[in-house]
Amino acid sequence: MKTSSLFIASMMAISFLIGLSCNTAIAEGDEANIFKELLENDKVVVTESRRHPGTIVPMHTHGPYVAYIFEACKVKFTFPDGKSVVKEIPAGKVIWSNGCRHEVEVIGNTDFHVLLVSLK
Repeated sequence: MKTSSLFIASMMAISFLIGLSCNTAIAEGDEANIFKELLENDKVVVTESRRHPGTIVPMHTHGPYVAYIFEACKVKFTFPDGKSVVKEIPAGKVIWSNGCRHEVEVIGNTDFHVLLVSLK
């Protein structure tokens, strides 16, 4: 029981961190896109981000993080070298990354809703 509570708290923190580590903001003119910092301490930053179809989050950098995807979505990631990849991510997917630099474009018909826990 303690382990699952800790996992849930960790995932919420991760979501917050993902958004914070990206230094992104709410897309101008669209208050329905959300970016909330849920927790920050000396170990992690946890962020929640919801981006609507058509939203582009400019090039940004992440340190190591864990992400939890709330709902199935289709996203295009573009990297500094100009290469890009389209990913269809299922709801409930948990992702680990050592860190990266990318632009994110929501290209599907559903929101890109993520909880990001970024490590400091």
